[in-house]
Amino acid sequence: MKKSGISNWFIVAVSIFIITIALGTYESLSQFYKPENSIVNALHGYGYLRKRFSLFARWGALRHWLSAHIFLGIMGALLVTLHTTFKLGGIVATSFWSMIITVIFGILGRYIYIQIPQNVAGTDLQVNEINKMVEEVDNKLRERSGKVDVSQLFKEIDVVDERVKDLNLFNALYLMVKTDIINRFKLLHINKALKTDYHLGRGIRKQIVTFMSRKAALIRRKNFLSTSHRLLHYWHVLHVPLAVVMFLIMFLHVGVYFVLGGGS
Repeated sequence: MKKSGISNWFIVAVSIFIITIALGTYESLSQFYKPENSIVNALHGYGYLRKRFSLFARWGALRHWLSAHIFLGIMGALLVTLHTTFKLGGIVATSFWSMIITVIFGILGRYIYIQIPQNVAGTDLQVNEINKMVEEVDNKLRERSGKVDVSQLFKEIDVVDERVKDLNLFNALYLMVKTDIINRFKLLHINKALKTDYHLGRGIRKQIVTFMSRKAALIRRKNFLSTSHRLLHYWHVLHVPLAVVMFLIMFLHVGVYFVLGGGS
């Protein structure tokens, strides 16, 4: 009798696993070829997600929800890893590695997400709005720098021209990360030059470097805008199905554990 029960649950587990893979495959293909037919797009259309559900849209800024999502995702992955005691096998291993890949892609997705300039409400900015912000920052930069001409120093920062949109996505992402890292070192060099060559105090140097960094980031993100949107789209193609697989197998694992008396 007990064997029959276990056999039935094995059939259920395999069936759910097959359905999960089928749903994940469908979502990936639909996101890639016809996003309007995807499951996520359907949820958006019916308003079940926070970004489209007017009732929940007032419950804090979107960036705060995103930060909470990332924090809980990382902490959840850490706790699950400790729970496994590094002993993995069977279908649970699929859920675990889906979780690990999901976390890694989540961090990458966060980086791509912040490359798209947004207003306080979390709405993506258009090119003309970004240009207006660049002008405002540039005016503040001139005010802080006074008689010091920082235009030549600013040219050291690599903002990447619009030809980046002609690169394939892998090379574009590599260039995005590379210039981001290099510019941080260049800003340190500019700060040093403001001190040694222009003899500016620490406070004013900090303000100038901050505004230069902000201006460069806005121009750079504007030039990467279409590329960043494409990267974020393909990121969803991988991230969402992996998360679906991870959660369904996890729920299956927990359900089987209690039904078969794992806690006894």
